[in-house]
Amino acid sequence: MNKPRIYTPQELEQLHEVLYEILNEIVRICQKHQIPFFVIGGTAIGALYDEAILPWDDDVDIGMKREDYNRFLQVASRELDKRYFLSYIETDPHTPYYFAKVKKNHTLFVERMFKNVDVHPGIYVDIFPFDRIPDNRRLMKLQHETVKFLNCCLMGKEAWLWKHCGTFEIENPSNRGFIPCLINRLIDLLLPKKAIFHLMVKAQTYFNKKKTRYYNNVMTKTDHVTEEDLNHLEPVKFGPLPLMAPQGLEAFLRYNYPKLHRFNEEEQAQVANHYPEALSFNTQAETHSTQKKSAQPHL
Repeated sequence: MNKPRIYTPQELEQLHEVLYEILNEIVRICQKHQIPFFVIGGTAIGALYDEAILPWDDDVDIGMKREDYNRFLQVASRELDKRYFLSYIETDPHTPYYFAKVKKNHTLFVERMFKNVDVHPGIYVDIFPFDRIPDNRRLMKLQHETVKFLNCCLMGKEAWLWKHCGTFEIENPSNRGFIPCLINRLIDLLLPKKAIFHLMVKAQTYFNKKKTRYYNNVMTKTDHVTEEDLNHLEPVKFGPLPLMAPQGLEAFLRYNYPKLHRFNEEEQAQVANHYPEALSFNTQAETHSTQKKSAQPHL
């Protein structure tokens, strides 16, 4: 087996520059239309400790309440600068994801898991919808497991990632149980992709009309945030950009990551490598260079 590639410092620097550029366009639209958004996950950790993208990180994640997320999709579809592309199920039909991505045109960041899926291949920033989750732990688990299963069905329409009931397309398929894989396969055969997506959205938004304490990206267990903290977002510095974070950023992160701390160099080296199948910061320039070389006379 070939040794996996890792980013060079130059590649990470260039990647971060593109991520800031995409993020700046998202901020522009959100500020123009007064659409609240907030940093989450590793992006929030970077805002807390480095006031920037973490040195080893290769993506940016932001969240929006469902109603703000839906409004962003409507507005961004019309107003994104032509250098960018809004990728979600309506604009990028083969996307394996339930959430949106803003991608930069004429770049490449082809994820290994989905290298054979016909989606826009650009470098991206992830935008996640946040919905209310129930206070009752059993209902919370039921909602999470339902959404997680439907997400597998959604991805299964584009790529099979598991050992059972299909031909897997990745080197290390998940050892998910046979029965869940069988049910997943049957649903994928019986239902169109958009029907699965709408079922997933129904499960995600089921508690949105109820009064509950927490919101979350329902697919995860590590983005719990109170309604109070989302209603009082606080400004944070993030590289060259002013972003917003849930009120009490450190408390929000420590609730979700009890062992939260700034990684040392040894810990940084152990972070999972997500080097893509293909990476390019300017496919137009590379195409031009290739054409120029091929046009040169052979001596």
